[in-house]
This record gives sequence, C-alpha cells and structure tokens, in this order.
Amino acid sequence: MTDQGTPAAGFPQRVLHRSRPHRRVDAIARGLLVGVDVLLVALILVLGSEGVFTADWMGDSGMMDATAASYQHDCVVFLCRVEAVTVALAIACRLWTTAVTQLVVLTSAAVFIASLSTYWNP
Repeated sequence: MTDQGTPAAGFPQRVLHRSRPHRRVDAIARGLLVGVDVLLVALILVLGSEGVFTADWMGDSGMMDATAASYQHDCVVFLCRVEAVTVALAIACRLWTTAVTQLVVLTSAAVFIASLSTYWNP
C-alpha cells in the first residue's frame, strides 16, 4: 500500500492496514514489554515481601520496616507512570496492540499491588 491510499472513515489507508513488518514489530514490542512488566511486578513483590506486605500467600513477612510505610503507594504510582510512558510511546509509534496490552497488564498490576494488605493498611 502507498501513503496515498483512499481515506476510509477519515483515516489514511496506511493507518488502518499496517504492513506485515510493522505488525511483527508490534508483536515483538508487546512481548518484550509484557516481560518487563512481569519482572517489575515480581521485583515489587519480592522487595515488599520483606516486612511490608502481610498477605498470607507470601509467606512469613520479616520485621516491620517503618521506613517503608509509603512503599505500596509509591509502587502503584510508579506502575501508573510506567504505563503512561509506554502507552504514549506505543501510540506514537502506532503499535496499537502493544498500547492496549500495556493498559491491561499495568493497570491490573497496579490494582493488584494496591489491594495487598500491608502492616500500615490491614
């Protein structure tokens, strides 16, 4: 397709029908970012399991760490900022499925982290 395609519903043809290499880049970016998201959430859980989170399934938490009272909130804010940046970059690059995947994965992760009980919010 060329850039001079017939507009369909107000959008140029190239926006609606992406090339095969562009879809492949979208799939690769989606996979990499989901992997990074999983690592971020795992890191947050591992660091928070030592004296911050009190969830039963995490095992025996360590001693209370009074300096980590805002850890949960800071992690949720961090995940929301990562989401905003990655979604904006994906939209700027027209990586639609990557943008949607980031919205779903990071929003779910932020809600999950926010739902965990901590020593300061049982």
